[in-house]
Amino acid sequence: MKTFKISVKYLLMSGVILTAINCKDDNVTEETNTGVTSKFFIAATQDAATYFITADDLESGTATIVGQGIEVSNTFTHLVNGTNNAITALAYRQGDPGVGISFKLDDNGKLAKLSNEFSLTDGYNTVGVFENYIVAGRNATLASTNATGANFYFVDQATGNVSSKEFDSRSLSPTTAPIFAGILDRGNGEFLSGYTKEATNVDSVWVASFDKDFKLKRVYKDNRISYSTGRYRSARYSQIANDASGNTYVFSGSFEATSTKPAGVIRINKDATTFDASYYFNIQEKAGGYKFRKVWSAGGDYFLLEFYNDLVATSLGGATQYAIINAVTKDFKWITSGFPSKDQITATGWPLAYNGKVYLPVVSTANSYPVVYNIDPATGVAKAGLVIQAGGVLGLGILQK
Repeated sequence: MKTFKISVKYLLMSGVILTAINCKDDNVTEETNTGVTSKFFIAATQDAATYFITADDLESGTATIVGQGIEVSNTFTHLVNGTNNAITALAYRQGDPGVGISFKLDDNGKLAKLSNEFSLTDGYNTVGVFENYIVAGRNATLASTNATGANFYFVDQATGNVSSKEFDSRSLSPTTAPIFAGILDRGNGEFLSGYTKEATNVDSVWVASFDKDFKLKRVYKDNRISYSTGRYRSARYSQIANDASGNTYVFSGSFEATSTKPAGVIRINKDATTFDASYYFNIQEKAGGYKFRKVWSAGGDYFLLEFYNDLVATSLGGATQYAIINAVTKDFKWITSGFPSKDQITATGWPLAYNGKVYLPVVSTANSYPVVYNIDPATGVAKAGLVIQAGGVLGLGILQK
């Protein structure tokens, strides 16, 4: 088997920065005999380029970047399964302008660019999906008023057009700029975003709800968990996700060493204006003391969590062990059966929840090429599937025409 060189830059970005954004299209069921075409989407990497290709199956076979798909001479850090049957790749560049590019299936069912690369001038540190938009933003000093706030970009996945909106955040935190993490569509014309306040205030959680005009509707606050934010340097990862019934689970990895609250999760019931006072799940206790960094919906009542490898969580620490939880039954399962051990994994990509399974691309020391593992959320058992002949994998998605 031919072995590609995996660039140090890719390992850094995929092993440390990559998170998965699960959206309402993640669990779409492929239709038959209706003229609908579905393709699995793969963003593979080789040195300083990204190769966007498609596949019919993620559970077996081999895919290659050689002579396939669309090559882009750039590397990306986020892959967002969005709306309008489109997928967007974004490049997080700390304080520098971010760039992105979106893809779709054309009328013949072939992969095509939705538009040329676009730029997010002020950069971003969190991203998610709301209605027809990819929403990406960061805290900033507002150009219009010079006030403390946040600047968010709205990328229309139907057209590729980009607009920006400002939010004066002094109403949320009058002394320091809150840092937002995650964009989650509630399905009722509002979206949620978790945020941190003062660095010393680490034993509470805050979630803001905005409408389509980026106007603040309400704030959810609770003292049972710490703030809901996964962290790597200036990047912020969403730790809020919906179940299949539209209830929102707000997780906290309890990153701060000074927090007295264990890593856990509480819930906002569908259309509720407060947290559910009767629901609380201490995940850190079930995980033997380990804390988690990233959270993804895994379909139904299941969620996939990425845990730090060490009991002491640090923003630069390795995080290559995974677990599945059932938020309703509070069942917890480490993913170990059929899956590489945490010390074998060198990088992972954005996972895909589809048809009752979770597909997670992994680069490990046991394989020359990345392998897509399919995970059964009910059992936590993984199976090796599609082999991708490339240096690495940014992530997976699904497209329909």
